[in-house]
Amino acid sequence: MRIGGIMVAAAAMVAMAGSPASAGTSVSSWGQSVRSNCDNSSKGTFDDDGEHFYLTDLCADSMSAVMKVDVAPYQSGGGYDFTIWNSNTAGSTVDVNKSYAEGTGVCIQAGLGESSSGEWGGWGYWTCGVA
Repeated sequence: MRIGGIMVAAAAMVAMAGSPASAGTSVSSWGQSVRSNCDNSSKGTFDDDGEHFYLTDLCADSMSAVMKVDVAPYQSGGGYDFTIWNSNTAGSTVDVNKSYAEGTGVCIQAGLGESSSGEWGGWGYWTCGVA
């Protein structure tokens, strides 16, 4: 009987070893609002499952949602790799799909701005996840 238990345990370990690992971490950042009737202006999310960036405009404030993205190796001096804009209506979400090696660090910061002029602000905290 002991041999049977060892074989079952060994088979379970082989099955687990053959399964793909998911070591990533998803994160979100919320932009500050300029209107008293909105808690936040925007919500940016990095989803490690497929490396999707989601940016939702949360407030009907005539402003666009914006998100800065910094991917390892990280930029110094407040730099970042790219931005994502959502210039659609409040409640809308933009989905941007990228591809990174497993274990790559990804940081995001959500805010609000005017996409045509490039002026922005109301930044939330930088939050960092792992692809």
